[in-house]
Amino acid sequence: MERKEDSTGSGAEWILMFVFFMIWLLIIFDKTDEVMKTIYSIKEKIPVDMTIWDEAGENLIKNARGEIIPLLSYEKYLEEDSLFLPLLRTALSGEIFPIQGYSTDYWKDNGNVENQYSDFVPDYFRESDEGNVEDKKEDAGRMEETASGKSYTLDELSDNEFLREKFYIIDSSTSVTKKELDGKKLAEMDLSGNYTGTEPKVLIYHTHGSETYKKEKGKNGSVIEVGKELKKQLEEKYGIAAIHDTTVYDQVNGELDRSAAYNYAGESVASALKKNPSVQIVIDLHRDSVDDSINLVTEIKGKKTAQIMFFNGVSRLAGSGDIEYLYNPNKTANLAFSLQMQLLAARYYPDFTRKIYIKGYRYNLHLAKRAMLVEVGAQNNTLTEAKNAMEPLSELLYRLLGGEKAYVSAE
Repeated sequence: MERKEDSTGSGAEWILMFVFFMIWLLIIFDKTDEVMKTIYSIKEKIPVDMTIWDEAGENLIKNARGEIIPLLSYEKYLEEDSLFLPLLRTALSGEIFPIQGYSTDYWKDNGNVENQYSDFVPDYFRESDEGNVEDKKEDAGRMEETASGKSYTLDELSDNEFLREKFYIIDSSTSVTKKELDGKKLAEMDLSGNYTGTEPKVLIYHTHGSETYKKEKGKNGSVIEVGKELKKQLEEKYGIAAIHDTTVYDQVNGELDRSAAYNYAGESVASALKKNPSVQIVIDLHRDSVDDSINLVTEIKGKKTAQIMFFNGVSRLAGSGDIEYLYNPNKTANLAFSLQMQLLAARYYPDFTRKIYIKGYRYNLHLAKRAMLVEVGAQNNTLTEAKNAMEPLSELLYRLLGGEKAYVSAE
């Protein structure tokens, strides 16, 4: 079917071109005041209701807005027979609104868009939570190995330098203040809770549910199967009712797409928490990515077990400071949760946890006080090793909800 030419749109273009040209002349020759006085004097002498002209001008602006703005977003307009609008579109998207140009090139996969737009588009627009958690790590971040469990003193935990060196890897893209990493305050915070009853107390989900482990018996096990094992351990061993969300948030129409996985997961988790106010712990289970030479395996109770890593986001970038649009009212509680779990692991299962990894952004941890992101093994681990890690992890969660503190007051 042939498309009919829209003469109204074409006329609007020429009028806009004329108006913009006249405005440009007025600015150049500084005659704006004089022209406006002339216009008003003519307006007073015309014996016609000027509301007609006002409405006409208003309609012209509305039509112009309808013509111009959609062109910045919808490719179907590119083929229209237009003289003025393509030039305006190019100017707006390439010079005035580089974010529009970035968006278009990003979705078209036009070259290295991150570098191309790095000087024009803010970091907060170009970067998201996606891809930051599982960046391939060359440092395994292992805790100092001890032959038996170790309990740290409050004096040690109060030493900020000691705390950072022993317990954390702070990514170069972010920063953490001494006030935020107040080890004594974080270790002493009360995170105990009521874990009895039939109502769910733990919510398990997977932002990157498509992550898999090394082939075992010809099959790649999914991180979602690890979540099923955690739910089983919590319910059967400790009587802690749990919900397991098995939605794969990083696939669209069967294809890997992590462009909005955290948004999708966050919406679902927020909805689940609203429906289940009894939930006290929220866990996002992931599988990490490390250098191929790293093998994240330890032995617990005679079984090969994948090492785990607690991951925190502090909503701050080293170069630009706090990310206001990713405000997290539960940041202190999140940091306390991971540190207390780390201390319990050091006491009962040395070599089970890697150092806590801290990075910018929020990772949906704002949704609950006791919210955490846990990396279970990496691409070099088997599903069996990852599932074995759920036994000690469930025990640590049980101990924390029970109010146990894994520090000593003095040497």
